[in-house]
Amino acid sequence: VCERHVGRKSTNNLNLTCQWNSCRTTTVKRDHITSHIRVHVPLKPHKCEFCGKSFKRPQDLKKHV
Repeated sequence: VCERHVGRKSTNNLNLTCQWNSCRTTTVKRDHITSHIRVHVPLKPHKCEFCGKSFKRPQDLKKHV
């Protein structure tokens, strides 16, 4: 994820806006914008070891198992 998408490392007074094409989702937390950006990327790095199904977020894999 590009630094301009994520913003500063400090969490004080952040106003982070997704810069993906025309998306303008905004949040004040870096982890929220990082999680949001995953909706734009087809990458699914979290794979179930039992059935092979893949997920974008680790919490989705955890719910699946």
